[in-house]
Amino acid sequence: MKSLTYPLPPAHVYPEKLAPSAGFRMQAIKVMMAILLFLFTYVLLLAVAVGLAVACCYAGIWLIILKPMFLTIILGLGLIGVGVSVCYFLVKFMFAVSKDENAYRIPVTEAEQPELFAFIRRLTAETNTRFPKKIFLSPDVNACVFYHSSFWSMFLPIRKNLEIGLGLVNSINISEFKAVMAHEFGHFSQRSMKLGSFTYNTNRIIYNMLYDNKGYTAFLQSWGGLHSGLAFFANITIRIAQGIQWILRGMYRIINKSYLALSREMEFHADTIAASVAGGNNLVTALSRVEVANGCYSSAINAANEWLREKKVARNIFSNQLIVFRAIASRHRLPLKQGLPEVNHQFIRSFSKSRINYKNQWASHPTLDERRQHLEQVAMDAPADDTSAWALFHNAAALQESVTAHLYHDVPMEGNMQQCGDEEFETWHAEQEQTYSLPAAYKGFYDSRFIGIADWDLSGDEYPPQPGDFDELFNEENGQIQASINNNENDLALVTAIKEKRLDVTSFDFDGIKYTRSDCDSIIARLEKENEDLKARQAALDKQAFRFFCTHANGQKQAVLAQYRQFQAFCKRNGHYVEIAHKINTILQPFYEGGLTVDEVNTAVTELRNTHEWELKRALQAFMDERVITPESHGDLHARITAFIAARYTYFKDNVFQNDELSELYDLAIKVAGEIGDLRFRCYKQLLETQLAACGCAQTADA
Repeated sequence: MKSLTYPLPPAHVYPEKLAPSAGFRMQAIKVMMAILLFLFTYVLLLAVAVGLAVACCYAGIWLIILKPMFLTIILGLGLIGVGVSVCYFLVKFMFAVSKDENAYRIPVTEAEQPELFAFIRRLTAETNTRFPKKIFLSPDVNACVFYHSSFWSMFLPIRKNLEIGLGLVNSINISEFKAVMAHEFGHFSQRSMKLGSFTYNTNRIIYNMLYDNKGYTAFLQSWGGLHSGLAFFANITIRIAQGIQWILRGMYRIINKSYLALSREMEFHADTIAASVAGGNNLVTALSRVEVANGCYSSAINAANEWLREKKVARNIFSNQLIVFRAIASRHRLPLKQGLPEVNHQFIRSFSKSRINYKNQWASHPTLDERRQHLEQVAMDAPADDTSAWALFHNAAALQESVTAHLYHDVPMEGNMQQCGDEEFETWHAEQEQTYSLPAAYKGFYDSRFIGIADWDLSGDEYPPQPGDFDELFNEENGQIQASINNNENDLALVTAIKEKRLDVTSFDFDGIKYTRSDCDSIIARLEKENEDLKARQAALDKQAFRFFCTHANGQKQAVLAQYRQFQAFCKRNGHYVEIAHKINTILQPFYEGGLTVDEVNTAVTELRNTHEWELKRALQAFMDERVITPESHGDLHARITAFIAARYTYFKDNVFQNDELSELYDLAIKVAGEIGDLRFRCYKQLLETQLAACGCAQTADA
């Protein structure tokens, strides 16, 4: 085995900071009080249930003995069933096992990865933690300690397993890897508290009785279905169980809220332990990198799904993740260190422009900002070793390809699949970025939206001249208008949720000033007025820009006008199609929700076939006639449309839904909407590029 790379700990460790904080102890006391309240309530319910069971069993047996006949046997068994079933409802959690499953986990042994095991062994000793029972690898951007929990795991010692996501390994250096692993072990070290695990299992008990009742329902149906008399008693049992659930629902809210508050404190405590062995600075940079790397991994997975439709598979999903990561770094001018983008918390915060700040009492983890501030107060930093975390893995490239192949293990492979490597993905990703990016010269003015052009009068050839300068029109302030609108929309949704009590928040800060729930209406009115003004300003600037390009088109005015007219027509066509698709979806939705009578279904299907299907087919035929959709369009869309137009679907026959027909209708309507939306964007981009080139601004922007 090669020499082990093991980053240095902080030069100074402060033992007093490793003790649980006052906030931790306070939340622990609250959790203990909540658990005691639950235990008292549960014992009381169980005592009543046992008393009910004894009474029911006694009454049932007495009734059968008193007058043995079929009716009394049924009544007696029904009473016994009620008593036994209520008791079983209150103790069934003892037999439930909560399994933490991940189909993509792969077990790994010390023989396969000796450096990794040596690293983990040394780190568990440093954090005073037992070595994991097993170590698993997964493709995710994550690491966790997990185990299969049950009622008995509250009292019996259970060895934990460690999962290491290779998407995480791919995104951080070895010092950051040590910090993340130390954080996970910090939850279960002797320095940490055991109460969180106990509270979690108490939560699971109540959750089991409230929501995990499929087996119990089947049990009631099995004996209730034997006779209508037994069904009567089964219904009584259900009513009693619902009453118990009503009591426990309040308990669940109390304990869950206490548990989540304790969980946040446990995260801070685990962060402190990680800082003591790996440096708080390394944990902060790891968390910052992971914020971005998660999205990069999702992009790589989405690309792999797209490739499947073209009979292509990715050879190495982790190389693809890194390509996306580096492309983001290039776009935002982030420096690279040992091949990894340097991501700090300021960069992460630049994407969050909310003006609302509140404490989410139902969050299980503190925010990145809260964790950073905590680690800065802990003040235990360590030198960063920029060596890739892959240094701990034997034959990393082969491992990456093996785990990538495992991602496809349950994907049906039809025909010959082409395996694609890094270079092909990099070319494909660059083409995608080029296709879906708008000219940078506009400084974001046209980003994340379309021009509201539907009601413009573009019939003429002459428009009032628009004096001015390109840079004055497309300045940084105007480029941020759409971003401000989007941020306000998000804040509106947040304040509305607070007002409607969908968020358990009684007070919040808006623009640095504290407000209460009673102030929500005034904040909503303020945000709506701001957006109304911003949209009016944006619409006015859109028309100014149109006149500017017509004025400065340098002999290409007709080309610019043609692009605007083409885009306007496309927007109208798109709007008409979306309206048709929406009507179809409105009719289909109740079919999947259920509860309709046969007559209601027949009425809806008649409307669907005679009106909306006909409108859809006419729109689809027009798309093909105008060559908006061609045989070269994405996938087999053209062939499917042709077959659909020729088909005569019934959707509902002999009182049975024709699911294949309904699925094809819905899927085709959605896929065509996606294709038309994509073509609309391309038309929009062509308009913006045409007007930019016409006034000679493209060369200026490139320069």
